[in-house]
Amino acid sequence: MATPPVASISSHLRAPPPWPPPKNISQRARVRCSVLAPSGQALEAAASPRGAEKSPDWVPTSDVNLHIQRLCRSGDLEEALGLLGSDGVDDRSYGAVLQLCSEVRSLEGGKRAHFLVRASSLGRDGMDNVLGQKLVLMYLKCGDLENARRVFDEMPQVSDVRVWTALMSGYAKAGDLREGVLLFRKMHCCGVRPDAYTISCVLKCIAGLGSIEDGEVVHGLLEKLGFGSQCAVGNALMALYSRCGHNDDALRVFEGMPQRDAISWNSVISGCFSNGWHGRAVENFSKMWFDGLEIDSVTMLGVLPACAELGYELVGRVIHGYSVKAGLLWVHKSLERGVDENLGSKLVFMYVKCGELGYARKVFDVMSSKANLHVWNLLIGGYAKVGEFQESLFLFEKMHEYGIAPDEHTISCLIKCITSLSGGRDGLVVHGHLVKLGLGAQCAVCNALISFYAKSNRTKDAILVFDGMPHRDVISWNSMISGCTSNGLYDKAIELFVRMWLEGEELDSATLLSVLPACAELHLLFLGRVVHGYSVKTGFISQTSLANVLLDMYSNCSDWRSTNKIFRNMVQKNVVSWTAMITSYTRAGLYDKVAGLFQEMGLEGTRPDIFAITSALHAFAGNELLKHGKSVHGYAIRNGMEKVLAVTNALMEMYVKCGNMEEAKLIFDGVVSKDMISWNTLIGGYSRNNLANEAFSLFTEMLLQLRPNAVTMTCILPAAASLSSLERGREMHAYALRRGYLEDDFVANALIDMYVKCGALLLARRLFDRLSNKNLISWTIMVAGYGMHGRGRDAIALFEQMRVSGIAPDAASFSAILYACSHSGLRDEGWRFFDAMRKEHKIEPRLKHYTCMVDLLINTGNLKEAYEFIDSMPIEPDSSIWVSLLRGCRIHRNVKLAEEVAERVFELEPENTGYYVLLANIYAEAERWEAVRKLKNKIGGRGLRENTGCSWIEAKGKVHVFIADNRNHPQGTRIAEFLNEVAKRMQEEGHDPKKKYALMGADNAVHGEALCGHSSKLAVAFGVLNLSEGRLIRVTKNSRVCSHCHEAAKFISKMCSREIILRDSNRFHHFEQGRCSCRGYW
Repeated sequence: MATPPVASISSHLRAPPPWPPPKNISQRARVRCSVLAPSGQALEAAASPRGAEKSPDWVPTSDVNLHIQRLCRSGDLEEALGLLGSDGVDDRSYGAVLQLCSEVRSLEGGKRAHFLVRASSLGRDGMDNVLGQKLVLMYLKCGDLENARRVFDEMPQVSDVRVWTALMSGYAKAGDLREGVLLFRKMHCCGVRPDAYTISCVLKCIAGLGSIEDGEVVHGLLEKLGFGSQCAVGNALMALYSRCGHNDDALRVFEGMPQRDAISWNSVISGCFSNGWHGRAVENFSKMWFDGLEIDSVTMLGVLPACAELGYELVGRVIHGYSVKAGLLWVHKSLERGVDENLGSKLVFMYVKCGELGYARKVFDVMSSKANLHVWNLLIGGYAKVGEFQESLFLFEKMHEYGIAPDEHTISCLIKCITSLSGGRDGLVVHGHLVKLGLGAQCAVCNALISFYAKSNRTKDAILVFDGMPHRDVISWNSMISGCTSNGLYDKAIELFVRMWLEGEELDSATLLSVLPACAELHLLFLGRVVHGYSVKTGFISQTSLANVLLDMYSNCSDWRSTNKIFRNMVQKNVVSWTAMITSYTRAGLYDKVAGLFQEMGLEGTRPDIFAITSALHAFAGNELLKHGKSVHGYAIRNGMEKVLAVTNALMEMYVKCGNMEEAKLIFDGVVSKDMISWNTLIGGYSRNNLANEAFSLFTEMLLQLRPNAVTMTCILPAAASLSSLERGREMHAYALRRGYLEDDFVANALIDMYVKCGALLLARRLFDRLSNKNLISWTIMVAGYGMHGRGRDAIALFEQMRVSGIAPDAASFSAILYACSHSGLRDEGWRFFDAMRKEHKIEPRLKHYTCMVDLLINTGNLKEAYEFIDSMPIEPDSSIWVSLLRGCRIHRNVKLAEEVAERVFELEPENTGYYVLLANIYAEAERWEAVRKLKNKIGGRGLRENTGCSWIEAKGKVHVFIADNRNHPQGTRIAEFLNEVAKRMQEEGHDPKKKYALMGADNAVHGEALCGHSSKLAVAFGVLNLSEGRLIRVTKNSRVCSHCHEAAKFISKMCSREIILRDSNRFHHFEQGRCSCRGYW
C-alpha cells in the first residue's frame, strides 16, 4: 500500500512531531472539537458517491468510520476499540484510535488496536508505513520499547526522521545508550537525513557512554550538514564534551555559538564545575548576568556549588538575594510553602562550606521539605567540623523526630561526635542502633566505628568490627593501623600493614603515615626503608608531612645519616620539619648542632613555634648549654611566648639541668596557673641539685594546692635518698601505697633506690622481690645497692640472676657490677665482667667503667698496673680517675707516684682545694714536713680555701647538721665530753688515731683538738647520746670519711655495742662490734 502524502492526512489523524513533545494536550483536543462538521453536512458527505474526488478535508462516508472518529474525539477509547473490528474500517480510523491510545497512555488499548490492525486487510501484506509509525510512537509513549522496536523492524522502509529520532529517544530514556547510537548508525546507512533533534538525541547517548571518538564523528557530520549553528545542537555538544572531560572543547563550542540561550549558559557553568573549574563557572555566571540573560533555578543550582568550593561567600550571598528577589527560592512563589528543596540544599551546602553555619541553619529551617537526608548530613557534619558536637547530636535527634532514617554518612559523623565527646557508652548505644537498622555492615559506618573504638582505647572491639567487615576500603585499613599505633600495639599495626600489602590493597600516604610511627617505636629500620622506597616510587615523598614522619623514624632508629639526607633534600620544609630535626640531634646527643640549626631555621624564614622552642630547650638542657638556653629564652620573651605554660616548663627544666636553680625559681614564681609539670620540674630540680630541704619545702607547699601524682613521687624520693632520711622516705612510701602509685615502675624503682641510699638494704630487697615487673633499671639499682654496701658477692649473684631471666645488661648495669667488684676487692671477677662487656655484649666502655677498673686495681694494691691502665685508655681520663689513683697512693704510702699523679690532677683542676689537702696528707703521713709547709704556702698564696665538710643525722623527726670545728650545737658540751672519753679509751686500748694525716704541720696541741672536731664523728656521738639503745645510728657525710673518723666509728660501735651506718660520698660503712663492712676497700 502506497504511503499517502503527509498533506492528505487529516490533522487529527496525523502523528504529532516527536521533537519537541506537545506541551498541552487539552488545547489540541479543543482544536479537534472545533473542526467537527454539523450533522447535516456529515450526512451529505456520507451520501456522496464513492468515486467522487477526495478533497484535502475529506470525511469518511462509512458510518462506522465516522462513529469511530467521533468517539476518538470525545476520548471514549473502549467504544472506539469495540467498533474497530467492524467491516469497512479504514486506515484513518485505525490511526485515530492509535493516536488516542498514545495520548491516554493506554498500552493495553494500543495492543488491542495493534492486533486488530494485523487481523485486518491493512496488516496482511505488511505493516503500512503510516500505521507503523503511529504504532511505534504509541508504544514509545506507553513505555513499551520492545514492541516499538519490533514494529519498527517490521516496517519495509522508514523514511520519516521523526520515527528514528523518537525510537532513539526511547532508548536514551531507557538507559540503553549503546542501542541508541547503533540505531543512529543504521539510520545513516539507510540514507535518512538526520535533523537537529536527531543529532541532539544521539549526542546525549554518546555523552552518556563517554565515547568521545563517536562524539567527534557526529560533530563532524553535523558540521557537514550545517547544523552547527543551531542552539540545541550546540548545547548537546557542550554536554558531550563536558561529560567526557574535554572542557576546553566544550568552551570552544560555546564560544563559537552564534546564539546562546539559558540552557547554553547553564551547560557551560555546570560543565566547568563538574570538571573542577570552579573559578570559570563563577566567571561565566558573571558574564551571563551582565549579558542580561534570564537567570533561572538551574543556573543557581550550577553556580552555588562552585561558590561553595571556592569559598566565595559574598558571591553566594548575592545569588541568594537575587533568588529571593526573583521569586526563584520559594515553592510556587508562595512564602507559606517555604524554600524550594533543591535550591535550599545548594544554599545550605554553600554556607556550610564557607563556614557560615548560622546562615545555613536559617535556610534549612525555612525549607519546604526536611526529607532531604543530604542536607541533614551537611549540617551535622558542618557542626562537627567546627567542634560543636552537641549541636550535631541535637540535629540528629531532630532528624529522628522527623522520621528520617540515617544513612552510613550520618552514622559515621555521629560516631565521630561521640568519640570527640568521649561518650563511650553512647557509642555502644549507637552501635546497637546501627545493627537494628541494618547499617552495621556498611563500610563507612564500620570505619567510623573503628575510629571510635580506637580513640576510646578499645582496640579489641575495633579489631572485631574490622574482622567482621564484608568489604574493606583503604580507609578501613588505615583506621585500624592508626588505631593500633596510637594505642601502643605496634606489632599489630605492622602485622596489619603487611597483611594489607599482601592482599593487594592500594597504599596511600595515610597508610604510610600510620605505619611509620610503629616502625620507629619498634626500631624496624629495614621495614622503614621499604616504606621509604615505596614513597619514593609513588611520589608520596614529596609530601612534607610524610617526609617529617620519615625523619622521626630514622631518628628513632639512630640512622642519623639518612635523617640528615632526607631533611636536606626536602623541597619544602615547615616548622614541623625543623622541630623533628632538632629532636633528632637531641637524640643523637649532638647538642651543639641544635644551636646552629635553630639559627638556620630563622634565617630561612621559618618562625619557630612553641614545639620548636621547647624542643630546642630540651636539647640545651641535655648538654647544660646555658648560654644557648638563655638565647632561646630571650627569643621567647621577644615573641610573647614566655607566658605559655609549655615554654615556661621547658625553661625551668633547662635552668634546672644547668644548675641555675635561682632562675628556675624566678620563672616558677612568675607562672600564674601552675600545672603538675611545673611543680614536678622544680621539685625534681631541687632533688637533682642536692637541695633536698628546698625540695621538701616545695613539696609541702604543693600539697596545699595539688594532689601529687606518680611523677611527683619519683621527683621527691631522690631528695629523701640524698638526705638518707629514712623516716621521710617511709612517709613517701606510705603515700604512694595509699594512692596506688606502686604499680608505676618508676615509683617502685625510686623507692628501691631510696631504701638503698638510706642504708635499709633489707627493705630495698624485699620491695624488689615483690615487683611483678622487674625491668633493667630495677635490677641495676639493686646491684648498685649491694655494691655500695660492700656486698660484692651478692651483687654478682643478682647480676647473673638478671641475665638468666632474659634481661640483657646495658652500660649502666656493667657500671654497677664493676663498682660492686671494686668496693669488695673482687679483682678477677671485675676483669671478667669488663671483658664480657666489650666482647660478648659489644658495649664500648665509657669513662665511668674505666674509673671502676682503676678503683678495683687500687683497692687490690696494684698501683703500678692502675697507672699503666690509665695510660692505655683509648679515651682521655678526667680528674676523677687521677684523684682515685692519688687516694690509692695515700692508702698504700707511695709518695713518689703520688707526686707524679698530683701534677696531672692540678693541671685538670687547679682550683680544687681538696686535692692539695690530699697531697699534704700524703706528705704528712710520710713525715715530709718541708713539703707540707711548701704546699701550705702555695695554697695560701693562691687564696684557696678548703671546702667545709658536714655530716647530718635524723633523730626524733628532725635533721641535725654538724660542721667540722663547729661548737654551736646545743649539745656541744655533752658531745665533746663523750668524744674525749672515746679518745681516752682508744689510747688506753692502744689504738693510734694517726694524728698526722691532715694537719699540714700543726703542733700536737692543735692535733688533738682538730681530731675532735670532724663532722662525722660529732654526728655519731650525737646519735649515741640521743637515740635509744638498740636503735640503728644512721649518719650521712657529704664527702669521703677520713681515716680517723673511720677508726673512731669502729671503736664506738664496739665500746657502746651500737650498730652504725655511715654513708659518705663514695659508699656505705656498716660498723658493728669494731668491724666495718668495707674491709678497707674505701
